[in-house]
Amino acid sequence: MPFSINRRQIILSSSAIAASLALPRIALASDEGGTATGVRYARRDQINNGEPIRLEYWEWSGQRAEYQRAWAEAYSEMYPNVEIEIVLQPWDSYWPSLITNVPAGAGPAMWHMHASKMVEFCDGNLMDPIPASVADADYLNHHWIGFPEGAMSCPGTGSLHTVPMGAMMPLLFINLDKWQAAGLTEDDIPTTWDQLREVAALLTERDGRNRITVAGLSMDGQEWLQNAVYQQGRYLFNADGTQVQVQNPEYRAALQFIADLVHTDGTLDNEIASQRYDGFAAGQSAMYIGFSWIAGFLRANRPDMNWVAVLLPTPDGDLAPAYGNIRFAIEAVVNPYTDDTTKEVAWDFWHFNYSRDDVIVEDLALFNGFLPPYDQVLGDPRVEGDVLASTMSPAGGFGIINDLPNVVRDEQLELVTAVILGQGDLDTLMADSERAQNALLAERDNWNIIERNYANHAMMIADQ
Repeated sequence: MPFSINRRQIILSSSAIAASLALPRIALASDEGGTATGVRYARRDQINNGEPIRLEYWEWSGQRAEYQRAWAEAYSEMYPNVEIEIVLQPWDSYWPSLITNVPAGAGPAMWHMHASKMVEFCDGNLMDPIPASVADADYLNHHWIGFPEGAMSCPGTGSLHTVPMGAMMPLLFINLDKWQAAGLTEDDIPTTWDQLREVAALLTERDGRNRITVAGLSMDGQEWLQNAVYQQGRYLFNADGTQVQVQNPEYRAALQFIADLVHTDGTLDNEIASQRYDGFAAGQSAMYIGFSWIAGFLRANRPDMNWVAVLLPTPDGDLAPAYGNIRFAIEAVVNPYTDDTTKEVAWDFWHFNYSRDDVIVEDLALFNGFLPPYDQVLGDPRVEGDVLASTMSPAGGFGIINDLPNVVRDEQLELVTAVILGQGDLDTLMADSERAQNALLAERDNWNIIERNYANHAMMIADQ
């Protein structure tokens, strides 16, 4: 039966619906005058006294670089003496280069930041604080997601350095060709964990030697673990954020689900899972659990692929007590060690972009598969008409805002890998992982653990 759009179920298709979002909007200089940062952007008669100046803006994603170049061109239309070059750098060398060059007074004037690096860059004073001349902290706190919860602040100091692109949420991506070839219909979309196992079994393909050629389900195991624990009402950390909570029934159930997929059902393959979303894009898995930014990746890199994305199944099909983790992609920061003239131009460029509703709605959020981070644009027809954003919205109220420290994320991934490879019984693996995670957490006093700021905290397990 043909698929139709249903709010609880199918929320994005790659062909007809997503085609209109496949290209970034070209930001024009006439868009000046925005107030989204709480400070209206005002075009100057000139900047840098009209003297030529060149800035580098580093980025690792070619997809985002397209609209960033449009921003730079629009800014240069206003100020022809300013050249802003978007420089693509590979992810692996991106962060070591910044950490080495920025304190030495080198490196770019601006760079696209990543939430997982915030604590490290806060500790190293590697980001210039947002000046009051370009953004009002109270306004950001009242109108942008992530600020009141503490997700955008440096631990200990509370200083602010950037804004979020938008909120991303976990989704179940489905290869529609494989779904229909297995005789599945819209009515078979899984909403519970048990249903997810059942359809994964139907979608798994094997060769003549019974080896998996197409996994029924694949995932980033660490992301599954975090979301699955939250869905059962359990937080990942204790109340003061100093230790993890691993040895409990909810954590065990999340790991047991993965163990059952591999060792009982034979529907998840470690080698295919290691390819993550690339494996799904290549047709190696029929379903993939990942965050909503993958929608933007698929639209850009697999425009002919027939796929849909649906809300993540929960233990019983309900969104309460929690749907899962809300994460933020974050935007550009300014080099604190560059000269004052360069810094002034960089912050003006920053202000020009992030004060504009059109940039927030189309470039930062919808193009990348995010919910817009700014409450004043949520009623925008483009947001209300976007299938992905409008369908994620009901689950947004059940999303827990927290970005894990990398040391915890890495240990969780090791734990999931050990479960997949059958390297021990669950209870022993959980105990060992808890000790390892807590030892790493003890290395610093404040990791900015904010999960208990969850709006529906009262629905979570009490006294944990």
